[in-house]
Amino acid sequence: MQMEIISKEEAAVEVAECGCCGMREECTEGYIGWVKGRFCGVWVCGLCEEAVKDEQTRFGLSVEAALRVHASFRESVAADPTVRVVQSLLKLPRKVLVRR
Repeated sequence: MQMEIISKEEAAVEVAECGCCGMREECTEGYIGWVKGRFCGVWVCGLCEEAVKDEQTRFGLSVEAALRVHASFRESVAADPTVRVVQSLLKLPRKVLVRR
């Protein structure tokens, strides 16, 4: 078994914020750099990382495209419920008119 020597700078713990969902995690600087290197300079939490990898696998997307797809999904899910209700109410008259 081979062990790596880690410098004090790499072992320092920082709080990183996910570029997708905003969740914060304590991570070493080395890990933060490694994740940013894999995801186009964006730090991504473990949950969003799995979602992005899934988007890549399912649709054959690049990392950058999968990040955009995941960010778009997150925005649609996290939208203010009041706004969604108003949007639904605005669409209702159109649906009624189409049925006539």
